[in-house]
Amino acid sequence: MKKRKRRYSTKNILFIYSAMILIVAVISFAVSMYFSGNIKAARHAGDVKDSQAGQDTDVALDKYYVMITSDRDLDFWKSVYEGAREEGLKKGVSVEMIGDNLSESYSEIELMEIAIASKVDGIIVYADESLEMRTLIDEAVGKGIPVVTVYGDNANSSRICYVGVGSYNLGREYGKQIVKIARETELSNTTASTHMNDVIRVVALINSYSDNANQSLVWSGIQSTVMSDNNTQIQIELTQAYVDNRNTFTTEESIRDIFRSEEAPDVIICLNETDTNCVYQSLVDYNKVGKASILGYYDSESILKGISRNVIYSTISVDTHQMGVYCVDAIKEYEETGNISQYMPADITLIDKNNVSDYLNETEEVTE
Repeated sequence: MKKRKRRYSTKNILFIYSAMILIVAVISFAVSMYFSGNIKAARHAGDVKDSQAGQDTDVALDKYYVMITSDRDLDFWKSVYEGAREEGLKKGVSVEMIGDNLSESYSEIELMEIAIASKVDGIIVYADESLEMRTLIDEAVGKGIPVVTVYGDNANSSRICYVGVGSYNLGREYGKQIVKIARETELSNTTASTHMNDVIRVVALINSYSDNANQSLVWSGIQSTVMSDNNTQIQIELTQAYVDNRNTFTTEESIRDIFRSEEAPDVIICLNETDTNCVYQSLVDYNKVGKASILGYYDSESILKGISRNVIYSTISVDTHQMGVYCVDAIKEYEETGNISQYMPADITLIDKNNVSDYLNETEEVTE
């Protein structure tokens, strides 16, 4: 006996689609109401206890800003948020890292939609150059919600200010470190009894899922500095490797593929905290310690320990707390004057084996 194939009528299909749309709408409404509740609480707050500072702040919080990034669990973003939160308390603003209390994981695009629907007073977002992000930023500003982009920009949007790092200058810092490694290699060649490599293979890790002009500027800075400053006999080969940065697992797999290749690079440039930690771990796992130099990004405790153990050559420290402060200041100034500088650069510092102990001591003091 043949089984009859189950067929769905047009009416059934329409019912299923309608049900799906209704479920999505209910979820979106619930999330929007959650943040709307936070806005009301922030605007009617009176005395606010800043538990981390250990001080009572008698300031009415009449504004509600949100910070948006899908990588909020990283130390980098925790520090940016803390700077924004503390500055907000001083200026009557409640700042929340949107998504922290949600059961599901949302992208920057989805969180932007939630923030706009919730009618927040200001948005701080880690942006990219995508059309979708630009459209949402323009929509927010058009509805009277000032938007500040932080660390990642969307230059063609209506954002009021970009708070970040001078990408070209950052690339120049990496370029100087590459040239320094070339000089050390040349010196080793002249003193070693056996002939060593006359070529240094350098790979910069690029986020394949980020349409971000900042990466191109960093790359330009690296190229121009290596070309102008390398007066050694060592040839420097610069290449890029694209990394799938959608999550930690895909990042790890992309980086492990580099070490599985026949010719692993001599220098690896990392442009974010996650890549730095993954390359650090891969060097250990593949017994490449001492055979490749890591030029890292950020100054988390694990990265600083990597420098002290001579696994990481150096790292670029960004004043992330300052970035958070600048974000809140930019929106407040825009609200009060209607004008604001379109770019506010945060301070950067090079950390290597010569000064890493100073930063490690500071980290130990904070954790005690």
